[in-house]
Amino acid sequence: MEATFSAIIGDIITRSISFLMDKYAVNKYSETTKPTMEDKSLHELQRLLCRANTIIEEAEGRIITNRAMTYQLNILRKETYRGFFAMDKFRIRRNDAKDHDVSNSSSLSKLCPAKRFFFSTKDLRFFFSTEDTQGNNELKQLIRNLNDIITDASELVVFLKNYPPMYRQPYNMHLFIGKCIFGRQMEMDRIIDFLLQKEHPCMKSVDILPIVGPGYVGKSTLVAHVCNNKIVRNHFSQIVIVNGDDINDKKLTMLKDGGRIIHQNCALGGNERSLVVIEFSENVDKAAWNSWHLSLVGYLIKGSKIIITSRSDKIIKFGTTQPLRLNFLPLEAYWYFFKILIFGSADPSDHPKLESIGMEMARVMSGSFIAANQISGLLRDNFISQYWCTYLAAMRENIKRNISLFGDHPHHLTQKGKPTSYRISTDEHLVCYHYRSSLTEDNVPAIPLFDVLFGKVKCEGELEACLWKSHILPYKSYITKCMVKKCTTYSTLFDLYTI
Repeated sequence: MEATFSAIIGDIITRSISFLMDKYAVNKYSETTKPTMEDKSLHELQRLLCRANTIIEEAEGRIITNRAMTYQLNILRKETYRGFFAMDKFRIRRNDAKDHDVSNSSSLSKLCPAKRFFFSTKDLRFFFSTEDTQGNNELKQLIRNLNDIITDASELVVFLKNYPPMYRQPYNMHLFIGKCIFGRQMEMDRIIDFLLQKEHPCMKSVDILPIVGPGYVGKSTLVAHVCNNKIVRNHFSQIVIVNGDDINDKKLTMLKDGGRIIHQNCALGGNERSLVVIEFSENVDKAAWNSWHLSLVGYLIKGSKIIITSRSDKIIKFGTTQPLRLNFLPLEAYWYFFKILIFGSADPSDHPKLESIGMEMARVMSGSFIAANQISGLLRDNFISQYWCTYLAAMRENIKRNISLFGDHPHHLTQKGKPTSYRISTDEHLVCYHYRSSLTEDNVPAIPLFDVLFGKVKCEGELEACLWKSHILPYKSYITKCMVKKCTTYSTLFDLYTI
C-alpha cells in the first residue's frame, strides 16, 4: 500500500511540475516574444527530462531484482544523460550568441581557450544558420526517444510497487554523488545477479566471473560496492580479497595462506559459502593460476563464487560465464557527473560562462574519475572565470606536451602505467613514471601531487606524492613516484622518459 501511494504521489508531482512549467513558459513568452520552434523543443525536452528523472529516482530508491527492469532503467538513464547534455549545450551556445552580439572582443574570449570551441564567430554563424535544421532535428530525435522510453516505462512504474523501498536520508545531490559509485547501476545488478544465482545440481566447479577494463576505470571500486551490499553479505559466510600478483609470483598455494578477509558472517551457521575476489594487474601467469585454482576449488564448498579482475583480456578464458567489460563513461554521463561536482549547491545556469568552460574541461579529460574529483575541488573553491580559463589552458598545454613527448593523452598514459609530464615553471618539469595504489595509510606520502605542481612544496630529484585519496569504497590512495628536474629543452625532458 505504501509503495502504491509513493508511486501515485511521484506521478502527481511530475504532472504538477509539468503544469507549472507550461504555465510559466506561456506567461514568459507572452511577455516577451513569440517562442521559436527551438524554444518549444527545448521546453518539451525539459518536461520529459523532469518525468524521466522522477521515474529514475523512484526506481533507484527500491531494491529491484528483475534483470529486464534494470536493463530498461539503464536505457532510460543513458537517454536522460543525453538529454541533459543537449540542454546544456544548446543553452551554452545561445548564451554565447548573446555575448557575441554585445561584444565581439570580450576579455574572456581572449583569455579562455574554451571560446575557441564555443564562442568563435564562425562557429556561431555555422550553428545558428546552416546548422539550425540539424540542431532542431537533434532535439526532435531526443524528444521522440525519451517519449518512447517513458511510454514503455509505464509498466515499469506500476511494477515498482512490488519492490521494497530502501531507507534513505534526505541529501543534496552534490554531497551524495561524491560519496557513491556513479553510472554503474546496471553492472552492479549484473554482478549481484551472478553471485545470487543458484548453480546447476550437476555442476562440480565453482562459478567464475571475469571483469576486465582499462586501468583506473573502477573495477576494484565496483567490486567493493558489490561486496558491501547487504544482500551479498547475507548470502556468503565470508568474502576474501586476494592479490593476483601473489599468485603469479607463486607466493600463495592455498587460500588460507593469504588474502584479506573483508567480511565474515557467523550467523549463517552451517552455510560456509565464500566469495573470493582475485585482483590481477596486467600480467596473468596461466600455469600459476591453473595450479592455484585447483587448490582453491578443492577448498571452497558448493555455492561459493569467484570474481577475477584485470586489465588484461587473458582472464576471460578462466571464467565460466560471460565476462563483464568496464569502459569509461560516455561524455554525456561524464559531463553530468563532473557538472554536479564542480558546481556543488550552485545552479550552473546562473554561471553560463563557467558552465561553458566546465563542459570543455569534461571533453579534454577523457572520462577520468580521478581527474574529475581532483579538478572539481579546485574549481569549486574559485568561481572566477579567469581562473577556470587559465586552468583549462594549462590542461590543453599539458595534453599537447604529452602527445608530443610520449605520443598519447596523459590520462591514457597513466592507465598504461607509462610516464606523464607536467610543467611546474618555465624551466622546471615533473615526470610521473610509476603508479600504485594502497588500501591502508601505511607508506602513503603526505605530499599531495598538486602541491608539487603548484610550487607549494619545493623539491628536486625523486620523490613519492599522493595523486588522490578516494572518498568511496574501497578508499584507495593513489600514489605516484616522480622526478622534479630542471629542463631547458624537450630533448632534455624526453631523457626522463627512459627512467
